[in-house]
Amino acid sequence: MIKIEQGDIIYIDAEPHSGKETGGHDLRSGNIRRPLVVLSTTGYNELTGLVTGMFISTSSKLKFPQMCIPIIDVKGGIHGNILTWSLPNFDYESRHAKVISKVNEKTLTNLLQQVKNIYNL
Repeated sequence: MIKIEQGDIIYIDAEPHSGKETGGHDLRSGNIRRPLVVLSTTGYNELTGLVTGMFISTSSKLKFPQMCIPIIDVKGGIHGNILTWSLPNFDYESRHAKVISKVNEKTLTNLLQQVKNIYNL
């Protein structure tokens, strides 16, 4: 079992999606892996085998651009926008998660504040 920590950037098999969920990768071409910033705590991840986080999109056609945080991660080869309006939950083992990098503390703090805003905490 892999260890996934809060703040990790992972690739995860995120398809299929449905309705208003964020998605759009092509299942036929096998393009189902998406980068996700993990926001759930390491303890939660270990206890449940699940991760909660926010996707990173490279699309130039964003639904809510005012609710995005730009990211460039040279180590992980990730660039785009963190989509702060959605908090999907995934079984990271069955969806073949792989840790590729980690966000800095400032970005993590900003994302956790976005979570508080979603739930009015």
